[in-house]
Amino acid sequence: MARQISLFFLALAVFGGARAEAQAPAFPIDSIAVEGNRILNTKGIAEASGLKIGQKAEGPDFDAARDRLLATGYFETVACRYKPSAKGAGYEVAFEVQEMEPLYTLRIEALPVTVAEVTAWLKAKDPLFPGRIPGTEGALKRTTLEIERLLESKKTPMKVGGKIVLLAEKKYEAQFTPAEGLPNVSLVHFVGNKAVRDTDLQNAIAAVAFGQPYTEANFRMLLDSQIRPIYEKSGYMRVAFTKIETAPSTQVKGIDVTVTLTEGPQFKLGDVAVRGPMADQSKHILRVAKTPQMTIVDFDQIRDGAARVRESLKHEGYLDVDVSTDRVIHDDTKTVDAFYIPNPGPQYMFGDLEIKGLGLDGLEAIRKMWGVKKGEPFPAEYPDYFVKKVKEEGLFDNLGDIRAEPKIDPERHVVDVSLDFKYSNDERKPRPKPQQPGYDGPPLE
Repeated sequence: MARQISLFFLALAVFGGARAEAQAPAFPIDSIAVEGNRILNTKGIAEASGLKIGQKAEGPDFDAARDRLLATGYFETVACRYKPSAKGAGYEVAFEVQEMEPLYTLRIEALPVTVAEVTAWLKAKDPLFPGRIPGTEGALKRTTLEIERLLESKKTPMKVGGKIVLLAEKKYEAQFTPAEGLPNVSLVHFVGNKAVRDTDLQNAIAAVAFGQPYTEANFRMLLDSQIRPIYEKSGYMRVAFTKIETAPSTQVKGIDVTVTLTEGPQFKLGDVAVRGPMADQSKHILRVAKTPQMTIVDFDQIRDGAARVRESLKHEGYLDVDVSTDRVIHDDTKTVDAFYIPNPGPQYMFGDLEIKGLGLDGLEAIRKMWGVKKGEPFPAEYPDYFVKKVKEEGLFDNLGDIRAEPKIDPERHVVDVSLDFKYSNDERKPRPKPQQPGYDGPPLE
């Protein structure tokens, strides 16, 4: 037999998907090897191919095995090659694979099974499953079918849909839900709250959650954005949403959500400081922030302070400034240290002032009134402030409107400003009122 196979392979070289006019005869498979795999195990790949040791196989069987592996969605490429066995009794088969990446963790939403149950089932039923799956159509379909089989085994048959979802910045997961879509939130109940009234919590969550499709991940994001700030305003820095349970609504189509929370202790304000690239200007930053004296920490006040710092730095020409906050919670002393973190970016200077729509007398009056000199830091709010003051002072007759357009040059960090004065209905150019020929305008604050 060995001589027969060897002679045949001298006539035909068969690799992967290469087709020959004649077909290799069927012989037993003596071994199955896998090359190129780093994530998936060799045994699982061999099992998923459908080939078995001792099975008689020929060319079409190897092509079908390759196609089965590709259809799983776990591989970018699969090649299959086979040759006479060193034992001289059959074929040695080798798959050369390139695995699909990245892989995503599983998320189960609105299904009567847990992630742990699904994971255990897949590890027992799917030889390729390593705990995560690729985001390919084949892998999602393969996993969906197994979840449906799991639900059938639990006497809760249901069609399932799967897709890759974005949960946070650069964080994706493979989410599986009922194929008909997610149920909507009908009611939210809170359990365990003492410091904050039910009505305050329900009013805070109602506008963003009621009538919206439910997923636990999204709902927890809503709790963090709507409910946590209510507690942090009163110093409850360790509030935790310890359990979220859902049940079909008895009143409308949808689900009722019950949130069990643990409020934790109240915290006092400790130190207030500055971090980041402007830490050396902490006295100036803290003076601008005007953080009020408080015993129980109120993080609304800290966030308000960050907004004041942001506006002040924009006034100083830091147009791209970002000011974030941070905290260090000391559970032993029940205190919180708060930090302002200004990232100013480049400082922009004022360049040129262009005035449109005025005669020579109007141009002179506006240039005298304009208070920012070329080369000085450019206050972000000044164009709007200037337009408001021109209108308030009533410097011009027959003035329609004024449009101020800052032109920011991010390369040179320079801002030019264009002021466009519009005609009123009689279509005459705005002109200074006679009683104010030399008005100098307000000084730059």
